[in-house]
Amino acid sequence: MKPHCKHILICAIAVFAAMSCSDGLDIPYSTRTHGYGSSDGSASRAETELKKRTLLLYSAGYNSLSDSLIDDINDICNGYVPYGYPYCDNLLIFASNYNTGRTPCLIKVYRTRDEEVVRDTVRFWPEGTSAVDTETLAEVLSYVKDNYPSAEYGMIFSSHATGWLPEGTMNSGDFPSAGEDSAVPQDEGRKMQRSIGQDISTKAEMDVKDFAAAIPFKLKYIIFDACLIGGVETAYELRDKCEHLVFSQAEILADGMVYTNMVNRLLGRNPSDIVGVAEDYFTHYDSMTGDDRSATISVVDCSGLESLADACKVIFDAQKGAIPGISPGNVQLANYRTAYFYDFRDILTEIMPEEELADVDAALERCIEYKANTEYFFSDWLNKSFRFETFCGLSMYLPSAVSSSDREDSNAYYSKYQWAKDTGYLAGYYL
Repeated sequence: MKPHCKHILICAIAVFAAMSCSDGLDIPYSTRTHGYGSSDGSASRAETELKKRTLLLYSAGYNSLSDSLIDDINDICNGYVPYGYPYCDNLLIFASNYNTGRTPCLIKVYRTRDEEVVRDTVRFWPEGTSAVDTETLAEVLSYVKDNYPSAEYGMIFSSHATGWLPEGTMNSGDFPSAGEDSAVPQDEGRKMQRSIGQDISTKAEMDVKDFAAAIPFKLKYIIFDACLIGGVETAYELRDKCEHLVFSQAEILADGMVYTNMVNRLLGRNPSDIVGVAEDYFTHYDSMTGDDRSATISVVDCSGLESLADACKVIFDAQKGAIPGISPGNVQLANYRTAYFYDFRDILTEIMPEEELADVDAALERCIEYKANTEYFFSDWLNKSFRFETFCGLSMYLPSAVSSSDREDSNAYYSKYQWAKDTGYLAGYYL
């Protein structure tokens, strides 16, 4: 979720022409560039596929973030855009917002030899299709893989989110009231909950486990431009679905990532500069003032997550009775407003002396490729009451922070995550 808790985001229809796509994909040239193809100037399909990369922005914005996500698409088109030669990288956008209405579409963005940026609508989905239905996610990714053969695929997922939490756990903001001139359909001005993604027309969102299961092939990276995704539970659930994760432990302001430079980082360089995407994000918000100077971000190498789970299992097995008694007031909160997300390593320091966390720290060093945080989060609004004293780059659920009336349900849902199963994190509650 990009806050709406951000300040209060008021949605208004953007000019349709700013988002319009040209009709038909017609690339009238095939000049060899970037050294692709054979020495005689020809280009074989096999050689092309071995070199090409495909980046998909999955923009699920049929919600209160619609205007912001439309701006993100425009920012992408104002930055680095690959050429439309058959052997060049692919930049694709799956868009669902108030401009596309209830008919999501897939757009291919490319430059012509005259440096014109073209937005080609290459496929429409049926009216009423929800971008945050797992079947839609799986279909879009499968379509991209089948129609844009590449050596490497990466995805940016942009929408609202509330991390690992189930639907209905948090009320994460009001939607605009539906009025005569509102972009929101008349029966849809209301409060809603969300896990990963949100579509107000279909009342849909995706559970993290279902989101992971819907990804039909392994991606090079997934970049989440969405709130509260940066937990060890989410990372571990996605460890076999991508090589790298970029995500925030706290909220993300509605302006989101630095899209003007993101495609340059991911397609303008080889190899893709995934850490650079996170650095751009942090540098941008750290240069702000007041509430806008609020950011957490990390990059995770998923190959190290199983070692992290192994190290934690040793601790959790040895300290089963300690976890329920952890005082939330002694642990670093990982976001400004909800008790479900605490700093991963700081939780462990409450049940194990620092000197006995060597294996965990070694695993964390392998996992965390980059991490950064502003000192305060929403400092003006909260009068600097929320401050990061420590930040390890991952959050984790802390059961003792949840009210006793909600804890049993939260624990039961959490126990379905592979992280809980493999580490035995909740075993102390069921001795």
